[in-house]
Amino acid sequence: MHLRVILFAVLAIALLVPSQDTFAKKVSTDGDEQEVRVEHNWKRMSSEFKLVHTDTHDYTVWHNFIKKTRKCDISHRMKTEVWYCDLHNHAKSEVSFEETIHSHQHK
Repeated sequence: MHLRVILFAVLAIALLVPSQDTFAKKVSTDGDEQEVRVEHNWKRMSSEFKLVHTDTHDYTVWHNFIKKTRKCDISHRMKTEVWYCDLHNHAKSEVSFEETIHSHQHK
């Protein structure tokens, strides 16, 4: 249960942190300093998918009029993308939630 809270906290932080699409660079010309904004040249370097086990719960099935209890493992599929800007030697990563996966099909 604690892993789920940590996972959602990391996702919330990743979504709240603004991504910088421009970079401020100070240029000196004849003693005057000016701030010039240069666009980033972001290129995706890698993408990775990971399954994170988050929880387990019990569910009930009927088989030949006998009630049975089984366990279902719940996992989240997460996608991590790494981006790199070769102009400024900057890197950034984005983590996104893809889907929830149950180990058994049940209703």
